[in-house]
Amino acid sequence: MCRQMLFRVALLMGVMTVGAQATTIGYSGVDPLRSFDIWFSAQYTPGDQLLGGGTSSTTQSIDVNLRAGIANLLVDGLAIDAVCADFFTLISNGNYDVNVLGASAVSNGTRLAWMLRNTLPTINSQTTPLVKQQLAAGFQLAVWDIVHDGGDGFAAGRIRSNAQTDFFVLAFASQFVTNSAGQSQADAYVFENVAGVRTSQTLISDVPEPSTWLLLGSALTALGLLRRRAV
Repeated sequence: MCRQMLFRVALLMGVMTVGAQATTIGYSGVDPLRSFDIWFSAQYTPGDQLLGGGTSSTTQSIDVNLRAGIANLLVDGLAIDAVCADFFTLISNGNYDVNVLGASAVSNGTRLAWMLRNTLPTINSQTTPLVKQQLAAGFQLAVWDIVHDGGDGFAAGRIRSNAQTDFFVLAFASQFVTNSAGQSQADAYVFENVAGVRTSQTLISDVPEPSTWLLLGSALTALGLLRRRAV
């Protein structure tokens, strides 16, 4: 636990001081216990990646069915929760070289950072399995609406509900959009794919608050010592 906290503080300090930090993430899909199979409608524009493969050549609305929720990430071997901040780019399981950026690197990123800090604990502490899954899916749906539509709700824009959208997922998503309106927080990790052969979605994760900010002064040094000992 101490090692993980030191690593996260050091990574945050790197992001705050130099603006971007290169690292490697391992993506293994959404957590089965914090995700739910949902339907909604998405408006694709030319160049967007289609779920079935290939790219869209026109502007078109498509009914989408997928498993949505909290993603499992390994960041340099440490587990972190994250959500997708870019629906119209695909990602498959595997390892990716990424730049670690601040919340402002994505549209409405500081609003998403507030959502992550104030909503993930509620989802993670939910004891009813089905409700936890629906909450997590609603959270992801709300993130997509905020990123792509500015949080205009699910009756219009690129991310919309349809007749098959689960009632409870939609209700949770709408509540998350409403609750986060006007909210802002700077702390978040944004994992942006480094341009190369493999592209991936942009992912965003909360930055856990350290138990004491006295750790900040020694975090980078401690991380270096830990890695040298590991070698």
